[in-house]
Amino acid sequence: MTFVPVIPESYTHVLAEFESLDPLLSALRLDSSRLKCTSIAVSRKWLALGSSGGGLNLIQKEGWKHRLFLSHREGAISQVACCSHDDDYVAVATSQGLVVVWELNQERRGKPERIHASSEHKGRKVTALCWDTAILRVFVGDHMGKVSAIKLNTSKQAKATATFVMFPVQTITTVDSCVVQLDYLDGRLLISSLTRSFLCDTEREKFWKIGNKERDGEYGACFFPGRCSVGQQPLIYCARPGSRMWEVNFDGEVISTHQFKKLLSSPPLPVITLRSEPQYDHTVGSSQSLSFPKLLHLSEHCVLTWTERGIYIFIPQNVQVLLWSEVKDIQDVAVCKNELFCLHLNGKISHLSLLSVERCVERLLRRGLWNLAARTCCLFQNSVIAGRGRKSLTVDKLEHLKSQLDLTTYSDLISQLEELILKFEPLDSACSSRRSSISSHESFSILDSGIYRIISGRRGSQSDEDSCSLHSQTLSEDERLKEFISHQEEEQPDQCCSSQGNEGDECVFYWLQM
Repeated sequence: MTFVPVIPESYTHVLAEFESLDPLLSALRLDSSRLKCTSIAVSRKWLALGSSGGGLNLIQKEGWKHRLFLSHREGAISQVACCSHDDDYVAVATSQGLVVVWELNQERRGKPERIHASSEHKGRKVTALCWDTAILRVFVGDHMGKVSAIKLNTSKQAKATATFVMFPVQTITTVDSCVVQLDYLDGRLLISSLTRSFLCDTEREKFWKIGNKERDGEYGACFFPGRCSVGQQPLIYCARPGSRMWEVNFDGEVISTHQFKKLLSSPPLPVITLRSEPQYDHTVGSSQSLSFPKLLHLSEHCVLTWTERGIYIFIPQNVQVLLWSEVKDIQDVAVCKNELFCLHLNGKISHLSLLSVERCVERLLRRGLWNLAARTCCLFQNSVIAGRGRKSLTVDKLEHLKSQLDLTTYSDLISQLEELILKFEPLDSACSSRRSSISSHESFSILDSGIYRIISGRRGSQSDEDSCSLHSQTLSEDERLKEFISHQEEEQPDQCCSSQGNEGDECVFYWLQM
C-alpha cells in the first residue's frame, strides 16, 4: 500500500496556486511567439503587465477584469511600478530608456494621461523603478549606475493652483556599477549595485555605504518595516554571497550576518497546485550556496527571494527558512501582502499565495478540490495535528472530506486520512453533536463565515479541476475577456443567497459554533 509521505511538523506554511492566469494571458494575446509579457508589477488594486510590443495592460485584481491598455511607441516595456499609496499612478520604463508616468484618472472616470516622460536615461537600460511611499516621486536606476528622481505635478494639483509647474528630473547619485534593486521607506532610498549597497537620506542628501566588504554580482536589498505598535525600528536586509544576509539598522550599520546555507539543505516543499500532485522527497540534500538577486518584503515577518531553481522565503529575524519550493525559470516576482506573481522566462505568469497549511486546505475544500485537499492534509498531518489548524480543520470537515473521495480510486488516501482523524482529539464536546447533526444530510459545504450550508438531495459530482480555462481560441478579444471573467466569477466562494446543485434541492442553513 502506497502512502503519501509526511512532512516534518516544523513546516507550517505552503505556496499554493488556486487558479491559472494562462486564460488571462490568452485573452490579452500575450501568449504568442510574437507578443509576450516582459515585466510585471502589482498593487492593492492592479496587476500590471508590460509587453514586448510596448503595451501596458492594467487588470483589476477583483474579478480579474481588464480595465486599461496604455500604449508606448518607444519600445518594449522593460520595467513597471505601481504607486503603493495611490492606485491612480503607474510608471513604466521602455527598452529605449524612456520613463513614462501615467495618471489613470479612475476616480473621475477620465482618460489616462501621460503626466511625465523622462529621457534622463535614454539610450541606457533601466534596471529598477521604485515609488516614494509618501509623495508622488519615482526613483529610476540604470545599468550604468545612475539613479534619478522624478517629482510629479499631477493634474489634480494643477487644477488646485493657477499654474502648472514641471519639476526637473533630479540626479540622486551615480554608483559604481549597474543598479540591481531600489527600495524606499520613510525618507531613505536603498540602492543595491553589483558591488555593494548604499543608503541615501533623500531629504538631507546624505549617503552611506553599507558594510565594508564588497561583492561581485547581482545581490538584492530591501527594507523590513518595523511595527509601530511595539516601537520597532525598520531594518534593512542585504544579500551576501554564500546564502547570507546582512541585517542592517536604519542608519546603515551592519548589526549581524545571517547564514542560511546549511538550513537550505532541507528538501523543497511542494507547491499545492492542480497542475500536478504534490510530492515530497525526504532525502536531505547538500547545502545550497546561493546568490539572492533580489529581496522582497513579504507578508509581515518574511523576506522572499528566488534563483533559477526555486523560491525561498525566510523569517530573517529568527534566522529561519519558512520554506523553499521548486519553481523554475523565474525572471521576476511582484508581491502584495501574501500574494506572489511570478513572471517566467517564457512570458507565463504564476499566481501563488503564501498560506498556513490549514488556510490552504480550507480554500481547497471551498472549491471542492477533494483529492488535493486530502493529499495536502496527509502531507502536512504533523503540522495539522500539532498546530492551530485543529481549530479550523475540525474532525467534521475531515470526515466530510473523506466522504467525498471515491473508495476504489483513493483507498490508500482514505486510509491515511482515517489515521489522521483518529489522531485528532476533539477540542470541545460539541464536536460529536455537530457531527451527528450533519450526518443525516447527504452533503454540506462550509462558507467563509463559518456557516454550514446543508443540501438535501443528491448533487452532481464535482470535478477537481478549476473552471477557469478558455476553450475557444477563435473568439474576438472582447469575447475572450468576457468569457474569462465569467469563469472567474464562477470561482467565487459561495454566498448565502447563492444556489448550488439542482433546482429541486432544498437548502437549509445552520449556524454552528466553530
